[in-house]
Amino acid sequence: MARIPDAPLLDLGDRFPTLELTLTDGSHLAVPAGLPNPYNVVLVNRGAWCPYCVTQLRGFQAGLAKLAEAGIGVVSLSSESRDRTLGLVAEHRLAFPVAWGAPVQRTAEVLGLYYEPTSTDHEAFLHSAAFVLDSGGRVLLALYSSGAIGRLAWQDVLGYVQYLRTHS
Repeated sequence: MARIPDAPLLDLGDRFPTLELTLTDGSHLAVPAGLPNPYNVVLVNRGAWCPYCVTQLRGFQAGLAKLAEAGIGVVSLSSESRDRTLGLVAEHRLAFPVAWGAPVQRTAEVLGLYYEPTSTDHEAFLHSAAFVLDSGGRVLLALYSSGAIGRLAWQDVLGYVQYLRTHS
């Protein structure tokens, strides 16, 4: 596990850095500018091979209708190949935007992520993280994982946004 030295961790009120994502349908999405909802969740996942990531993505899919009702969008990204990511989306019927091929070093640097460098056993990959953003692309919540466990659940996001709406 590694982290880019001096890479800033995103915190409450920080502007989310611009990411240009390539989605599985071939389109491109600029984050945060292209996110249309009043609130958005950006999920970084390790890849289709990670059972914890799959569980999190399936969970967000299960809660997608309730999140949408509350004005919360979801987008996920990983450094995995297009083919593996397409398989993940198809197998688990993910209906939110899923991006593939995020460059490990650059993404880890701008988001402050933990990552695994390339080794004899595997390609480099990003560790899990989640960010809740407001409509202006400001960070409302940042959650970083340095390993396999530690994930945000859709119910937490829904409850948090409901709390923010009643206490702002």
